[in-house]
This record gives sequence, structure tokens and C-alpha cells, in this order.
Amino acid sequence: RTIHHSSVDSIIDGPSNGNGDSTLTKICHILQNLQKDLLANPSKLQPILEQHDDDDREPTPNELAKETLLSTRLPNLLLNRTCTGPSTIEGAGRGLFATEDIAKGELITCYPGDALLCDYSELEEEDFDEDDEEEEDFDDEEDIDFEDDDYCDEEADYIEEVVLWGEHVDATDRLEEDEVFDGIVDEDLPPLTSYAATVDDVYSVMGMPILDNNPAYYSHFANDGAGHIAIQTGVADAARRGIEEIISSYVSESVELSNARHKPIADGLHLGTFASKDIKKGEEVMVTYGPDYWMNFEGG
Repeated sequence: RTIHHSSVDSIIDGPSNGNGDSTLTKICHILQNLQKDLLANPSKLQPILEQHDDDDREPTPNELAKETLLSTRLPNLLLNRTCTGPSTIEGAGRGLFATEDIAKGELITCYPGDALLCDYSELEEEDFDEDDEEEEDFDDEEDIDFEDDDYCDEEADYIEEVVLWGEHVDATDRLEEDEVFDGIVDEDLPPLTSYAATVDDVYSVMGMPILDNNPAYYSHFANDGAGHIAIQTGVADAARRGIEEIISSYVSESVELSNARHKPIADGLHLGTFASKDIKKGEEVMVTYGPDYWMNFEGG
């Protein structure tokens, strides 16, 4: 799944002048400096560029720098405000808990980009629009053979989602592409896309649950407190109540129970989780996944 959030603003409402805020400022400075360094030294973009070998696209240096930083776990961040443990939500597995009081608006932890899910269709549409402006208009549709294999291949490439891995992820831990989307049934391993969150229209970050020893990157363990509404809704109940009513009930409860939101940092070079309410020490950190996730949830 990809979690679709209602906003991608870089600033969250409310006060943010505590420990999380000072760390956020440092993270922004680090990311901006690293971005400048990557653009000034193109050889440092080579690891992420090599993963584009099977693509038909030629990514720009700015895209490569962003992908490198989104898929990086910054070392030695003084961001130790959470721990993982059994969730208070039945059947949810592990959850994320505050280890200190966190004020509304403060940074709690970061969302790891152990792998990136890239949908370049938005960028391709922009490129096509620019090309259309430069080319002459023509009305002869017979010039295009919509059944042509080459045309179909171009369309397939156009909508293809690309998975890129962070350099810190060991090759033995990297999943095959079908495992990213489908999981591994024999090992009871869910799809990695079930640990994904949207950064913008192009990129989603995916956190690997086996990489769980760094509290600076624990966002992927935050649960949705109202997921049971979707999971427990059967076909008959959906037909009786109507999907609109079920979505409305889910959204209302999920927003009410949530105390945090995922938000981009430094113009989308990282994704962080910020407190949307005051959070007490020991309280479980919860976000809202959005109805799109639960509508695609297997068995939901």
C-alpha cells in the first residue's frame, strides 16, 4: 500500500520549539548541504543512477540527488523519542510509543526510505506536454497504430513503477520486485508496500520492518487506530451501509484517534512524523493511513 495523506506541506500547525524542533533544524541543514554536495560531485550519484539501468528514462541530477537523500538513513541523529512494542490495537503487531512527552508540532521520528517506490508518470506527462507544444498539431489519427507493439511498450514504460534501494540496505536483504508488491507467502512476509508512505506525486518511501534498531527512523511502525473499521467490514455490511458511510466513519475515527502526521522535510528530501496533538510518555503514536490504503488492503 501507499499511504495517501491529505497534505504535503513542509510545515505543521502548532508550536514546535522542543527537542524535536532543534533536531529538525539540524536535519534540514544536513539535507540541504548534502544535496549541494551531490550536485557538485556527480560521481556520488552513481549508486542510485546504476539502479536506473533498466529504465528508459534519463533522470536529471536533481532527481538523482533527491532519490539518494530520500533513500538515506542519516547517521548519528539525536532523535531518540520513541520505541517499538506490542500495539494496543488488537492484531496490529508492533506499534510505536513515545518515550518522553512530545508537544504538538514537534518532530517525533523520521520515515526510512530503505526502498523508494517511484511513479514517474507525473514527470512523463509534464515532458509530453512540453513536447506537444514544440511539435506541430496533426489531425490524422491513422498515423498512430494503437495496436502496434512499440506503441504498447511505450505505454507500459510510461506507467511503470520503479523500486530503488537505499545504499545502506544489504544486498541480501533486498527483495525481488514481485516480493515488494506481493510479499512472500511461505515466509508470512507482507508486501513491502504495506510499509510505504507518500512523499509527493512521484515518490513514496518504504521502511523495512527488519531494520528496527534506530529510533531516529521508526515512522513505519506507527499504526492507524481505526483500521479495524475497514478490516471488520464485510461485503454484506458494506452493501447495507454503503461505502460512503463506511469511509466517513473510518475517516472520522481515524482522525480522532491519530496524534501524529507524516510530513515532508526540507522540500521533500526526507519524510518525518510530527505530533498533531500533545503526546504523553508511554502513549502509542498513531497516524491515519487514509481510505485508499484500506480499500486496497488484502482481505479488507
